[in-house]
Amino acid sequence: MNYSFDQYFRWMLPWEGKVYENVPGDPGGPTKYGIDQRSHPTVNIRALTEDKAKEIYRSDYWRAIAGDQLQTRTAWAVMDCAVNCGVRQAVRWLQRALDVPDDGRLGPVTLSEAAASPDGPVAMSVLRQRGDHYLALGKRPQFRKFLKGWMNRNESLRKALT
Repeated sequence: MNYSFDQYFRWMLPWEGKVYENVPGDPGGPTKYGIDQRSHPTVNIRALTEDKAKEIYRSDYWRAIAGDQLQTRTAWAVMDCAVNCGVRQAVRWLQRALDVPDDGRLGPVTLSEAAASPDGPVAMSVLRQRGDHYLALGKRPQFRKFLKGWMNRNESLRKALT
């Protein structure tokens, strides 16, 4: 399988949806293509196109996690965590998987260790940490309705990367 940004975007899009929605209880507010108003306050979410959404994913997430510098499976796992939980948290999970200081900043130590580490196990560690995070969030009443979808997405990505 090709694990490029374009392939990731195609994998991710069905999970995020292509229509405008404003789900009660979703702290991100109005969302389209997975781009939410809270994280992107200057974007007209209702008028957002798929091409513009793809540009946002590339600039705000893929570049932020140095996706082109990470090994393929690791890049996808960290990217998807960045999309759902924020770049800083995704980098922290990567750092914990690599057993380097987890400050949430993607620097030369993290990138060097990621390059030297086995791709599959690192990606799976990142996804396990996200799964644990989702389970903890799912204990809160306001997030229970999202837990099954979050866990299904995590499992789908795990299967795509094995």
